[in-house]
Amino acid sequence: MTVDESNPYGLSDEQRSNLLTLTRQCADQKLFDLPSGMTPGDAPDAICDEFSLLRYLKARKFSPHDALNQFQAARRFREKNRVFEVHDRIRVQDFETAKGVYPFWTGARDKRGLPVCLVDMVNMNKKSLAGWQDSRFLPHSVEGEDQLQTLDLLQLASAIFDDITRFVFPLCSALQDPSHPVASAIILVDASSLNMMQGFDLRVFARDVSSLLTTCYPETINKIFVCNTPSYFATIWKFLKGWVDPVTADKLIFLTQSEVLPTLEEQMDIASLPASLGGSHPWKHGDRPLLDESTKSLLKVDELPPGPMKWVIDDQGRRCLVAVGSEGGKPRRETVAVLGDR
Repeated sequence: MTVDESNPYGLSDEQRSNLLTLTRQCADQKLFDLPSGMTPGDAPDAICDEFSLLRYLKARKFSPHDALNQFQAARRFREKNRVFEVHDRIRVQDFETAKGVYPFWTGARDKRGLPVCLVDMVNMNKKSLAGWQDSRFLPHSVEGEDQLQTLDLLQLASAIFDDITRFVFPLCSALQDPSHPVASAIILVDASSLNMMQGFDLRVFARDVSSLLTTCYPETINKIFVCNTPSYFATIWKFLKGWVDPVTADKLIFLTQSEVLPTLEEQMDIASLPASLGGSHPWKHGDRPLLDESTKSLLKVDELPPGPMKWVIDDQGRRCLVAVGSEGGKPRRETVAVLGDR
């Protein structure tokens, strides 16, 4: 790993020095090598590149020691829980079903180029929150429906968040100034259907997922706008707040119906705001991302296939977008786009 001696991130001298210290420590411990479970050629984005280190450093108030410990803990978690294997070989249908509960990219970006992701609370109930129990993935080196293995909640959540950080973030970075890479997302939550029982059922789910985000995906959420909060939301939040990691809770912004449009218009154009929240973007929860013209032009495709995707560096050094997962008991590995391919 080459230590970047320039200052592309707008850091102070002290912050830059701490980043260089952390980078060298990771290089000495070979932490820039691909972790176990990743495939040779996988792009290191959001996993073991220098820009990822900056996220850990920010999360730990620029303490190289604390950031290194968290970076190592995240690596151990991913290897122990086979996160990369799950993302590469999860059943495509299970990945798509998970869109009912987890945030997914709409295909839109805000005014700063950050991806806009949506969660609709109408899909969140006791049964859907336990949907991970029916999810399956195909372990490496085997094929066949009878070889599928079950996932746990954190493995499924990791596969979803890996797709956002490893696929969506690099794509959004390629669509703008490369000296300012995208490393966080805007999460929109439509809470108009939220009721008291849902809030009660969400407690453990909120605790586990927010803890995962804090440990393995630090600083990947810019803001979470909880939209259309009902009049009794304060009561729900009172008993739900204790189950949400404080770091995640600090990013939450609660908006009543009358506050949604004027607040979000400051963050994004109407064309990027889902129609369900007063905008004109036609994406509906569960859809595949609706690509804008600049994204279509970059990828040279009009739409993306269902299921998980990742970036791979080919033998010519080009970035290739590859659709992964498994279908019919067989692994899927289809090249969707090649950046720079003419």
